[in-house]
Amino acid sequence: MSPKHRFFGNLIIWCISSLGSLWFAIDAYSELFGFGSDIVFSPTVFALLMIPIILIFPCMYWYLAMQYGEEQAVIKCKKTSRAFLGLVGVFIVSSVIFSYAYTSTLESKGYMKCTGRPDGWMPGMATEYVLPPSVCGGSGN
Repeated sequence: MSPKHRFFGNLIIWCISSLGSLWFAIDAYSELFGFGSDIVFSPTVFALLMIPIILIFPCMYWYLAMQYGEEQAVIKCKKTSRAFLGLVGVFIVSSVIFSYAYTSTLESKGYMKCTGRPDGWMPGMATEYVLPPSVCGGSGN
């Protein structure tokens, strides 16, 4: 496969993945900040914003390979590896800060943390918060 085809294929995948993750992020954040009677919070929601930035690095590689050849692309991409690792670090730290701040806000608004896992979530991936008149596990679990 030619570098041009790889680049355009990668660009299409990046666009679809980026738009999809941003759509899901907007939906998740509108639900989180809607502060309904029950909220399912997952710290991984913040990672949805990270997907377009992480996927831009393979696009850069294929673009450089198309323009300058594979050897030069590897040399030029080595310079961006520090930026990539720095961005991943920033997102991890931001995710931890956001999780702590958001759960503190929920508790200050009177939400109660439910035990167990919310319906439709893997164990350890999310926590359900409800206002005291509500019952944990909304479907009677």
